[in-house]
Amino acid sequence: MRKSTISAALAATLLLSSCSIFRPTEKNDNNGTASTVEIKAPKKHKKKKNTANTAKSTPESPKGERPSDAELSGGQWEITAVGDTKINVEENVPYINFQPSTGRFFASDGCNIINGDYVLRSDGVMTFAQTISTMKYCADVPFADAVSACLSDDAKLTAESYRIGQDTYIYLKNDKGKTALTLRRHNMEFLNGNWRVTSIDGKAIDDDECNIFIDIAELKTHGNTGCNYFNGDIYIDPARTNAIDFSNMGVTRMACPKSDQETAMLVALEEATTAIAGKNENTVLLLDRNGKQLMTLKRIPLPDQE
Repeated sequence: MRKSTISAALAATLLLSSCSIFRPTEKNDNNGTASTVEIKAPKKHKKKKNTANTAKSTPESPKGERPSDAELSGGQWEITAVGDTKINVEENVPYINFQPSTGRFFASDGCNIINGDYVLRSDGVMTFAQTISTMKYCADVPFADAVSACLSDDAKLTAESYRIGQDTYIYLKNDKGKTALTLRRHNMEFLNGNWRVTSIDGKAIDDDECNIFIDIAELKTHGNTGCNYFNGDIYIDPARTNAIDFSNMGVTRMACPKSDQETAMLVALEEATTAIAGKNENTVLLLDRNGKQLMTLKRIPLPDQE
């Protein structure tokens, strides 16, 4: 077990040479059971060949602006790359949440939960302190040590914010300007609200009963096909820009003369992978994986907005 742990730490060294890989120092509770660990930087080890099963790709890292407190606190930031290595996982995606009002952060390295203090200076330099972590061993998460090292005590990285489409990125860079962590947060909140379906597969729909309600915060949807009510789940793929997926759709089974419209709508929702704004903020287009337009939505105004 000790040899496996050391090998995982050494593999992570290659993932991010700019951040010191830490080894846990156990803290025991009154019953002698280890619960949390202070993150400390260990002695340096020689680099070994990286065995991480992740795709190699240097993340886009332009010169951005210092993120504001409002931007930092706008939601969960997914960690999409550590050093030059992209993180492509569907479950247990590493993330970080910032709380500017308290100066605290809460994060996951894909294996363990981490929290501590942070300070974002006026020059964009972000420092971390009082960091603690759980101690679960995850041999199948090769990037965990490298992520944790960048959030360890006395870590110092420059934060730069950059907007790409409906996504906001924060690049945390070392003193040599190399990206250590790439953070991404989707900005799909423009989908929130009630929408009338105005076209499906290029065919105009003139039916006030054909609508869909989208709640990005809860990742839920419900609506009416013009015939039956439906509800389901929403998934936003962290690896894709403007991603939207509808799944686990449940539909009532009332017979009606609009069955063709209903079938077309449910198939379009199943095939949709991307959502983009239309000509204005009151229009949304749902596209398939090839960029074909499947559905056009028009926002239904609230009663006090009519």
